Amino acid sequence: MPSTKRHRIAEDGGVERDVLDLGGYVPYFLTAISNTWSRSSSRLYLERFGVGVTEWRVISQLAIEPGIAAQRICEVIGLDKGAVSRSVAALVAAGHVAESTDGRDARRQLLELTPSGYALHDSLIALATARERMMLEGFTDEERAQLTGFLRRLHARLPELREFRPDGEGES
Repeated sequence: MPSTKRHRIAEDGGVERDVLDLGGYVPYFLTAISNTWSRSSSRLYLERFGVGVTEWRVISQLAIEPGIAAQRICEVIGLDKGAVSRSVAALVAAGHVAESTDGRDARRQLLELTPSGYALHDSLIALATARERMMLEGFTDEERAQLTGFLRRLHARLPELREFRPDGEGES
């Protein structure tokens, strides 16, 4: 399905131009799903647990990789350093995350969940996976595997996307 269509703009003297066809433009779907998912998750997590979606992302990554630095969280989940720093500070203040100095580099702080952080994680993961099941309701196991495969392929292209420049742009 093409991602653009021809559109005549009456206010512009009837000039035709290509415009996005949102029904076929993949970034539209990815953005709409991601933004709606994040906003609704954050609202729900704040109401129930007092943390937003960014804190949940930090918590989930620390459950997967205990004892990592904030920079590693940024790398894995693609959040900017400021957002991760604010979330870590809030989680430390709430007693859900503990910081310790890296024995190999005294300038680096390593992060891990505390017992209350793990308890929060366990409550959050139950809600997060229930929301995932609801969104994928009606998909067969094969369709879920296909969707995950497609998303993995897109995810693998992210380094190229970060560096992408249209032909000739950025050359001197």
